[in-house]
Amino acid sequence: MGLELHELKGGEGHPLLLVHALFGSSADWAEAPAAWPGAVCALDMSGHGRSDWVRGGAYYPELLAADIDAALAHVGPVCLAGAGFGAYASLLVAGARHDLVRGVLLLPGTGLAGGGPQPDFATPSGRPDELAADTRGPFDPMVRTLERDVRPPEFAVAVARPIRRILLLEDGDPRPPWWEAVRALPASEHIEGDVRSALLHLRAATSIV
Repeated sequence: MGLELHELKGGEGHPLLLVHALFGSSADWAEAPAAWPGAVCALDMSGHGRSDWVRGGAYYPELLAADIDAALAHVGPVCLAGAGFGAYASLLVAGARHDLVRGVLLLPGTGLAGGGPQPDFATPSGRPDELAADTRGPFDPMVRTLERDVRPPEFAVAVARPIRRILLLEDGDPRPPWWEAVRALPASEHIEGDVRSALLHLRAATSIV
């Protein structure tokens, strides 16, 4: 598997690693990285952007979390910001690598809810030929399976407990059960505004100068 890690902005000091939403890419972050004082990198997770597609298997959250972990091994200690599905995957990595992640910012976006807290056996899985179509586009059609992955709130809470700082960007829209459960943790803080202001808040909350 080849993964694309893009440097969006140079700089000295603690770096920021950005993780896109489902069906997105590192190109989605626009001018928001300018709010960060240090280097900013953005990952194309497998099946997205310029990264390779998985062959012979489906996508699942832990697989894409491993992509973020591989980027972490390259960049070193970071702050993480993830949108949509990337928020959930970033939470998994921040909990597993809490010694390397100073804080994590969770942002809304595509793929945030997944398939909910319990399996839904009545939900149609889609036509196999549609999911397995081998046509190069902005994302691998098989990543649509990530819209149905089960995310029990108690698992998200267990993963998140070791994280130093968790910031959740709220915009008044409903959030999935796993997000609401993580929001209740002592290390969590919910904030309002846009992505740029949320990054400024992450910077302040983690004492990045």
